[in-house]
Amino acid sequence: MAFTKTTQLDPYVDNLIVDTDANRTVQQAILGGAAATIYIVDIDNSDGGSSVVFKAYDNANPTLDGSNSSTEPDIIITAPKNVRQTVTIRDGINLPSDFSFALVSGAATTNYSSPGTTTAVRVMAE
Repeated sequence: MAFTKTTQLDPYVDNLIVDTDANRTVQQAILGGAAATIYIVDIDNSDGGSSVVFKAYDNANPTLDGSNSSTEPDIIITAPKNVRQTVTIRDGINLPSDFSFALVSGAATTNYSSPGTTTAVRVMAE
């Protein structure tokens, strides 16, 4: 998995998070236990043969096991097949506990299946 987090300079947000092959493996505690505010989510599914769903959690260690005990996602963004979906949140969405995310094939809480495509996800957060 190609996952990176880099610090950005002013006037941009503090962190650029990039996962070039996002899947159902949860990227956990991305900001190391600090609160996060998410401003931009970019899901590059332009080469994808199926839609994908970005799920973000206000949780350092979410459970994504397909059972009723799965952690409820705080943010759900769908990117249709062959589309690059970018969502900008002007004032940001605050996740006070931390920030984790995964990319799956369906929006249901109990859906934890890997998407059938390689998809890059970029998140700008502070």
